[in-house]
Amino acid sequence: MNSQQHIHLLRVQLLAMSRLSQRALDYAVKGYGLRNLEFARHVAAANSELEERHRRIKDLSRELMNDGISKPSDSRFAFAAASINTALHVTYTAAAEIAQDSLRLLESSGIHGCAALEGMGQLVNGSMRLCIVALFDKNAAHAKTVLRRQEAARLRELTSVGLHPHIDRWAGAQGDFERSVIRSLGEVAKQAHEIADAILFWLEGKSCVAVSTSGKHLSLDVPQALQQKDAATLSYMQSKSPSSPKITQNFSC
Repeated sequence: MNSQQHIHLLRVQLLAMSRLSQRALDYAVKGYGLRNLEFARHVAAANSELEERHRRIKDLSRELMNDGISKPSDSRFAFAAASINTALHVTYTAAAEIAQDSLRLLESSGIHGCAALEGMGQLVNGSMRLCIVALFDKNAAHAKTVLRRQEAARLRELTSVGLHPHIDRWAGAQGDFERSVIRSLGEVAKQAHEIADAILFWLEGKSCVAVSTSGKHLSLDVPQALQQKDAATLSYMQSKSPSSPKITQNFSC
């Protein structure tokens, strides 16, 4: 298999992985938003295929890095694919947790509707969906939209448990459920940001989050020879921007 065939196969696998992850998140958000057991149950159905694609993408990315790639954009894609693959896997895990929590509550006491929580889910889901469109269409403008400082700050604020004081009104399962969902959505928001950043690195060679969810720099998994060859490319880290105005609004049902 030549490098272009390798790149094509990696892209096909990554797009399939992104569809699975996005669909799982969509089902999870609809599951608790609509209080629908069937949507929540659909999330777990993708687990086996998603794990297989996740493993395949890791292998393909590693093979490309080891073999060396002459075209800079293809080299950037191999590294971006590895980062996006990890973020999609984390996103699916968070979606599965939301779905599991929803099922547990729906099958017992039921879920009390909360407009703030449902709105947060729609916002985070929409951000991830835009990332997937950017990946499919190779659209840097969509990725930049996700990365806008104001929107990123809003997502971080929305997914802060401290800005949802209404949760304290719920004792027991309902309060625990809402806190868990907020934490999971916060993780998805973070992954959407990393995916958008990786897409920009691939398409424009600008900025890419090089730290995985495990806290390890991406270049730790790159062969030493390739690190030396592409030192300038691989030294990317997310640039630090001036702080955005802090949003202090509280959200309630």
